[in-house]
Amino acid sequence: MDIRSVQRTGDMQYVYLPTKWCKDQKIGPNSKVMLEQKDDGSLVVIPKIREKKGKKLELTIDENDLDIIHKLIVACYINPAESFKIHLKKKIDLITLLENKGLTSLESVEMDNNKVICESIPTVSDPQSLLRTSIRKIKNMLVIMMNNYNAELIARYEDEIDRNRLLISKSVVSALTYHQPSNLKTIDLYYIELISTYLEGLADHLIGIERTDSEFLESIRDAVDALQTMFENLGELDYMKAIALLKVVKKVKTPEVKDVKTYRKRRIMKYLESTCEIMLDWSITKEIEK
Repeated sequence: MDIRSVQRTGDMQYVYLPTKWCKDQKIGPNSKVMLEQKDDGSLVVIPKIREKKGKKLELTIDENDLDIIHKLIVACYINPAESFKIHLKKKIDLITLLENKGLTSLESVEMDNNKVICESIPTVSDPQSLLRTSIRKIKNMLVIMMNNYNAELIARYEDEIDRNRLLISKSVVSALTYHQPSNLKTIDLYYIELISTYLEGLADHLIGIERTDSEFLESIRDAVDALQTMFENLGELDYMKAIALLKVVKKVKTPEVKDVKTYRKRRIMKYLESTCEIMLDWSITKEIEK
C-alpha cells in the first residue's frame, strides 16, 4: 500500500498520482481519469483508457448439446464483445437451436452452416430505464390479457421483456468491466439486475394464466401499478414506500398448488414478493447512504 500526504493550495486539496501507475496506464499531462466514490467512502481513480472497445470473439467448440450451445451464445451476447463467431465442429439441429425461446430474443444472432455469428451487439447505457420499460410492458400484457386477449401480442411483449433482461445484464457487465461508464453505483446495478431477472420470470409464468382468472389478473395489475409508480419516482424511494408496496402484494390471494395453473400463480407471487424484498433492501441501502 502506498501512503501519500494530502497537500493543499488555497482551498484545493490534492495528492500526486504514482508515477509508475501513470506510466503503466499511459496517463500523461492531457489525460483524463474518472473518479468513483464507493459506498464505504473510499475514492477510486479509474484511467479513462479503460473505456475499452468490445473484443471480436472467435470460439470453436466440439459440442452438440443445444442447451450448452445456447448458454454459450447468451454468455457471448451479454459480455462486452463487439461481435462474436462460434465455430461448431459437430453437426447440430439448427432449426431446434434457432427456435430456442431465449435465442429468439437476441438481435443480430444468425446461423451460417456450422457457425453462430453476431456481427453487431446493441449496447445500453441506462439499465434503469430499461427496467422501467419492462414494468410498463408487463402492465400492458395484463391489460391485453384482461380486456382483449391477443395471444400473439402477449407473446411479443413477453419476448421483449426477455430481451430487456438480457440487455440489462449486458449493460451491468459492461459497466462493471469499465467497457461502458455508468452513472449508477455498483450497488444500484446489482439491485437492477436482480429485479430484471424476477420480472422476466414473472412474465414467463404470466402468459400461462387464462383470461377467466380476472380477479387474480386484476390483483397482479394493482401490484404492478404500485411497482411502476415506485420506479417512476425511484429517487424518492424509502423504506416506508417499500413496505407499502409489500403490503399491496400481500393482499393478493395465493392459492394452494394443485395443478399447473395454481403452480404458475404461486410462481408469479414468488417473483413479485422477491421483487418487493429487493426494493426493501434497496431502500435500506439508500437510508444508510443519507
